[in-house]
Amino acid sequence: MLLDIIIPQYKETEEDIKPLLDSIDNQKNIDFSNISLTIVNDKSDVLLSKRFLRRYKKLKIKYLINDKNTGPGLARQKGIDNTSGDYIMFIDSDDTLASDNVLYVILDFIFKHEPKYLVTDIKTEIIKDDKIDTITKKAKDTFPWMHGKVYQRRFLEEYNIRFHPDIRHLEDTYFTDSILSVIDRKDINYLDFETVLWKFNKKSLTRKDKKYHYSVRTFDDFYKTAFYVYDFMCEHKSKMRFSFFVSSMFGIYILLNSDIFKLDELEEMKNKYLLKLKEDINKKKNLFVLFNEEDLIGLYKNEERELIIRQNLAKIDGSFEDFKNNYLN
Repeated sequence: MLLDIIIPQYKETEEDIKPLLDSIDNQKNIDFSNISLTIVNDKSDVLLSKRFLRRYKKLKIKYLINDKNTGPGLARQKGIDNTSGDYIMFIDSDDTLASDNVLYVILDFIFKHEPKYLVTDIKTEIIKDDKIDTITKKAKDTFPWMHGKVYQRRFLEEYNIRFHPDIRHLEDTYFTDSILSVIDRKDINYLDFETVLWKFNKKSLTRKDKKYHYSVRTFDDFYKTAFYVYDFMCEHKSKMRFSFFVSSMFGIYILLNSDIFKLDELEEMKNKYLLKLKEDINKKKNLFVLFNEEDLIGLYKNEERELIIRQNLAKIDGSFEDFKNNYLN
């Protein structure tokens, strides 16, 4: 098997997942024996029936059910551990392939180039003037999302890159940052072609509960992820481990001082994490003298992320030097 497509499923019904399976079933000019689908039900009472899955006669579909609810990261990991294809691709069950020749383009690229890590353009649904519209996200602007990425299994196994069992949210950030910390940049292939339609779903984790920003609701995992990625980098002696740690702590500082934490009821949470941040960075304060603000802003080599960092800095009227002066003993 050449390509395993792994699909986590939770509350998505047969009606919800049908557009995705249809989009795969309708692919043109491919040998379907080169692909396999693995759907992982994350201990949900919404089950897909055998009768429904048998409709897709061209597709080889494996349906796994978790013993307990683990979140999308470990659901994907179960899919990885129960497949053996040379390449892996993840698609959420409420998304679809962007066109009917996506898999032809991906398989052709794999045959010709044998990439370790393939990153493609994606199409994203947005709300504009109360209507759903679509925009294109270029490949280099899609990190750390998992949409439109293809992974070489041998590369993941070489560095033991897995979803972290203690990260329920932002699991894609940990997985992606682990990859970027060990891969040679020349081994990242960018494909100027839309592969996935990231559909607008108002019930999704990133969009529900409008009272608090998604970054507030997942902040505990956001904080932990920085340290888990740093541990991974240290284990593999990544050259960027020190700059990553300093940049992550600075990013946490920016986020805690941004507008999304200015609600009165978040004051206690904010202060708790600012205190924790001060304690944690002083354990490694010798690292902070090695870098300046421009080093950290340019770390991602991504114009969109650099712009966001600069805008956030302007909003809090702060700088990296202020950060060091206030938080290093």
